[in-house]
Amino acid sequence: MRYPLIFNIHNVSRSPYLAGNWLFPWQFERLLKFLKERFKFGDPKEPLRLSKDEFLITFDDGLVGVYENAYPIMEGMGIKGIVFIVVDYIGRRNLWDAHFLTPVYHMDKGEILELSRKGWIIGSHGKTHRSLKGLKFEEVLREVDYSKKYLEDLTGREVFMFSYPFGIYSPLAEKALYMAGYKLAFCGISGRREKLERFRIPRIPTFITDLFVNLKIMDFYTIFDKAFSLPSRLTPIYQKILGKRS
Repeated sequence: MRYPLIFNIHNVSRSPYLAGNWLFPWQFERLLKFLKERFKFGDPKEPLRLSKDEFLITFDDGLVGVYENAYPIMEGMGIKGIVFIVVDYIGRRNLWDAHFLTPVYHMDKGEILELSRKGWIIGSHGKTHRSLKGLKFEEVLREVDYSKKYLEDLTGREVFMFSYPFGIYSPLAEKALYMAGYKLAFCGISGRREKLERFRIPRIPTFITDLFVNLKIMDFYTIFDKAFSLPSRLTPIYQKILGKRS
């Protein structure tokens, strides 16, 4: 079985779109029911102490579908989430996922504040969602430091968690996170690990193709998750080619 059982979800949407890193509400609800029947909900503030019979739910990007669709389902089950916000895109349209004729938006300040008041952990996903790998150290530090301070000013609470854009870790990023005062950071794809590192906590990604929920917790399924995650890991290359800084 995979460890840790920390799930990484980007969006819960009622409207389909081309990017595959989202779930329909019924899929998301089925995932939660499956997990609650077999595992316990862990402490979102202590992912490094997560036991093998506990799970956590995290969301990258802070898309509005998390607030509109995932949040009500989780509230009904007594589950709190961790959501990582891209501060330059608060209340704006998403520009990097492939959605074309179906625009996807990020949560606004009011929605983020409501989740924070309800006990969700608000973490940073950077300032602009650029991959931190390949940037100069000063640029990396600005991405992580600015977003941390912005979200702390917004919520009035400490922001101590970070999620690497595209899940791409770099040693310079870890140094910058430490200097900025973060305590934990998430990256990569979880498999079978005994010990977690605080700036390289792996997660289980989710996709619209995940029809067999029970397979997601099996160790052999990591090879499929790595294949499905490849396009997103190539996105920084696309951005450099196109000269974009989204």
